[in-house]
Amino acid sequence: MRPPHPQGWFSDPWGIFLTSVRNVGLILAGTIAGGLLLAPPAQADPVYHDTKILSTTINNGKPIVMGAAGVVAVPVTTEIYDDSGGVVRIDAQLRTVGGGFFFVFLEGDAGYNMTCVEATSTTQICTGTAMVHQYDVDDASAGRPVHLRISGYAIDGGRYDNLLSDSADSVPLLKQTWQATANATPEPARKNGTLTVAGRLTQPNWSALEADGSTKVVVGYAGQPVRLQFKKAGATSYSTVKTVTSGADGKLKTTVKATTSGTWRWSFAGSSTSVGSTSGGDSVTLYKVSKLTVNAFPEPVTKGGKLTVTGRLTRATTDAASTFVGYAKQPVKLQFRKSGSSKYTTVKTVYTDAKGNLKTTTTAKAAGYWRFSYAGSSTVASVSAAGDHVALKKK
Repeated sequence: MRPPHPQGWFSDPWGIFLTSVRNVGLILAGTIAGGLLLAPPAQADPVYHDTKILSTTINNGKPIVMGAAGVVAVPVTTEIYDDSGGVVRIDAQLRTVGGGFFFVFLEGDAGYNMTCVEATSTTQICTGTAMVHQYDVDDASAGRPVHLRISGYAIDGGRYDNLLSDSADSVPLLKQTWQATANATPEPARKNGTLTVAGRLTQPNWSALEADGSTKVVVGYAGQPVRLQFKKAGATSYSTVKTVTSGADGKLKTTVKATTSGTWRWSFAGSSTSVGSTSGGDSVTLYKVSKLTVNAFPEPVTKGGKLTVTGRLTRATTDAASTFVGYAKQPVKLQFRKSGSSKYTTVKTVYTDAKGNLKTTTTAKAAGYWRFSYAGSSTVASVSAAGDHVALKKK
């Protein structure tokens, strides 16, 4: 049987309070017959060993995420059992288990850094907050489970030491990651052309400080699988195109085929030591596909004679390039390549009419190939017609 104590009354049989686990315990010693004897006082400190942590919620059950600087407030709630009704003193801290040097005492005075409220005749709900700073974390602690550890006195005077919350109630301590905005080039891109997408994945080195002494060094996060994702113009969700492994210094780079206009981004799901992150998106518009025809006549033509050249410039109405319309008021070059040559030279510039049609005349000086060539616009791709061969009449 425990010695009876009125509810809420607390005595310290040794005449001292256990102010917190932060203090070094007292060693009482006496020498008897030339030997060292550890001698308890007349009344030994009661340790009844029935105080228990029933459940704990740390940071609302979410990982504790720390970047390179700043402070993270971590709320803590725990349910404590003691058959006397609960505790009157509690010194609480968060700490990693299994490695690392992370430990942070909850805010408040030693021995009183959680507020406890009666829940039942034998349990209390205790709440508090830990403020995690950049100087509290180290690389060896990244990914480790964070537990609550408490010490103090129960209502009946029984002491409890270093009670640890259940592993199922722990949360991981994780590093923040960042990504540079995706950069897709060229912009605009030709339909079915090659698009190069670059980026970078970074994280803090918790064991290294910048020169200012208050910020952790940010470094590239190499060897991580990062998804390249695409959202079609007008759509609301992204889909994964491929997965790329981050290289030295966390750099990302890959090539894809540009099939339609839309936005490209990088997405990292996270690792055992770091949380995930997503880059800003880079929108890339496709040039509209264009088509160009040419017809030179008469064929054959007399040397020095008049040659009429016609054609039409059209552009696609959508990225699908299934429907085309005439492209009006566009400058198009008439070019000629002499038979036996590999190079076209520009003869003149002709403008399309309202329906994209082209028509001009020129002088036939030699046998060869005639074509129209369009340099493109800010929204429509360049295109050249296939050459139309015109021979000279034999005398």
